Amino acid sequence: MAKQKPEFPPLQNRPQSLRTADRLTLAIDAHWAGRLDEAERTYLSVLKIHPDNADALHFLGVLLHQRGRSKEAIVRIERALRILPAYHDARMNLGNIYKETGDLAKAAAMYRKVITMKPDHAKAYNNLGIVLRINGELEDSLRMLQQSLALDPDNADTLRNLGNTYKDQEQIDKAVEVYMRSIALKPKQRDAYKSLWRMLHQQGRFDLAAEVLAKWLEAEPDNPIATHYLHASQAVDIPERASDAYVQQTFDSFAASFDQVLQALDYRAPELTAEAVAAIDPEPSKRLVLLDAGCGTGLCGAWLRPHASKLIGVDLSRAMLEKARGRGLYDELAQAELVEYIGRHAATFDLIVSADTLCYFGELRPFFRAAHTALGTGGYLVFTLEKFEGDGSLEFRLNPHGRYSHRQDYVERVLAACGLNVLSLRTVILRMERREPVAGLLVSARRANDC
Repeated sequence: MAKQKPEFPPLQNRPQSLRTADRLTLAIDAHWAGRLDEAERTYLSVLKIHPDNADALHFLGVLLHQRGRSKEAIVRIERALRILPAYHDARMNLGNIYKETGDLAKAAAMYRKVITMKPDHAKAYNNLGIVLRINGELEDSLRMLQQSLALDPDNADTLRNLGNTYKDQEQIDKAVEVYMRSIALKPKQRDAYKSLWRMLHQQGRFDLAAEVLAKWLEAEPDNPIATHYLHASQAVDIPERASDAYVQQTFDSFAASFDQVLQALDYRAPELTAEAVAAIDPEPSKRLVLLDAGCGTGLCGAWLRPHASKLIGVDLSRAMLEKARGRGLYDELAQAELVEYIGRHAATFDLIVSADTLCYFGELRPFFRAAHTALGTGGYLVFTLEKFEGDGSLEFRLNPHGRYSHRQDYVERVLAACGLNVLSLRTVILRMERREPVAGLLVSARRANDC
């Protein structure tokens, strides 16, 4: 369910007609190819003729969840299950939707129901193990994952999930063992490499961590995520910003669970930027042409909408934009690289907001110059950064977690050089990470003279 291209199990309904079967095939093909508008229309056309087609209800539910319309998705899949109570794939996906929307109790109930009805369903044990781990029930998570492996011993994904549970239990050697088994079975899987590398790095086992990155790049020489983490771990030849491919791959794979993961981290960037916007526009005017730069799933949208006559979101990740579209808050959504997009919209915006996005930029001048170009006279820029408390020799740093942090004096200097006057700059807590607060900068600036 977290994938942009979902799996399509064998159909459970016998199609009522050849025409229905053909339409359903066309819908699934479009869904698989990412043509979601076409797929949604075609699923609905099947259901208009045959409203009790459980497969069309199920797959439409999957699609609606991808588009951020999870409540509608649940209604559709629940209807499919009333029609076919033994439709295990639909029940699994309903559990996945509950998991990804943060309702862990209902997710666990779905997986347990599948296990009751089909005791040899390895994926149900695996997914239940994931939910139990998220919920902190590590011993039960371990038992479920081991049962899944007993049924499907060579499943690389289950081994990776078992590694995650061992890691949380701080059984590091066992975690390394099962991560490596997972990688041996499935050499091209970024989640296992990333989890193993990060765990070893946090444990201070830097040589072994470097070996993991080398092995990853041997399997996938051009993998942008492995390349980015190599730069982060070596702290040499630091790129000026994360590559487009890194950002796209990272957030396309993260979109399904993004909101729930950040909620668990006490994520405050949208709320903080909203406070800064409220200081600029104290009585929401609905008059501003406003750009949400790096809008992601649209977490800032509800905060920004009262201030905007026109609200536009831009992001590199198509999967994140689909989630944002489902909120129904944006007048326009564009898939584009931020600097390129902003730079071709001269004197267009009254306000540009960028919450927790510039942490993927090291050198900030290109973005600030583009913002200066895109803002109208007297326009505003509001953004957050992660704060770097270092010596004066570095203006910014690429951290092992893959995000950049910036010195405050560097930010002030570059804003001034790009014709943006600082109105407010304060240290804030952006989120909690590994039970530690992440210090950031909340900045408001106004367009001044030309760069």
